[in-house]
Amino acid sequence: MESIFTLPYPEYIVATLLQKRLKKKEGYSVQIPLSRQQKGIDLLVYNQKTKKAVSIQVKSSRSWQRKPTKRKNVQKFQHGSWFHKFDCKRGIADFYAFFILYPIGKFSGKRLDKTKASKKWWDYKVVIFNYKGMRTLLKKIKTKEGKPESFFGFGFDDGSKDIYVTRGFEGPVRYTSHLFEHKIGEIKKALSSKY
Repeated sequence: MESIFTLPYPEYIVATLLQKRLKKKEGYSVQIPLSRQQKGIDLLVYNQKTKKAVSIQVKSSRSWQRKPTKRKNVQKFQHGSWFHKFDCKRGIADFYAFFILYPIGKFSGKRLDKTKASKKWWDYKVVIFNYKGMRTLLKKIKTKEGKPESFFGFGFDDGSKDIYVTRGFEGPVRYTSHLFEHKIGEIKKALSSKY
């Protein structure tokens, strides 16, 4: 009899994205820990050809809808996410994936069980940091007064290909280069024989 494993939705999506870009025929496999209480590692990507593996920790947040501000010189995004600042120690994970689920604009604020229009009412963004990049970001996060901050967040608009770190910085800082589609090459490189 085969065991059946469950996987939280954010981890499932990140694993699916990895499988689509790191093909089995090229020697890649995406694996999950047997124990759901495994600290720090949610996914493991292995390259059979080079015998190298990278560990990935997945963190998730739903998005919060933000109303436009009337104040000038204040940039607000339609969607915002919140993540707890955490202790990023060497050897726990090679990469960190931040999964953000958000409603598509025309469905925000509506009861979804009453919506007949479209099958797709949600979308997501995945932001990736390597260990070094994660440590750098966490060190920069502070309140406007320069004190330690407990949270950080990402902001973005519907249909935009950009994403910004919002909370934890004086103003929005563009982090589009950390979206999954721009970071998959770095994950591949970490799994290559030249890394």
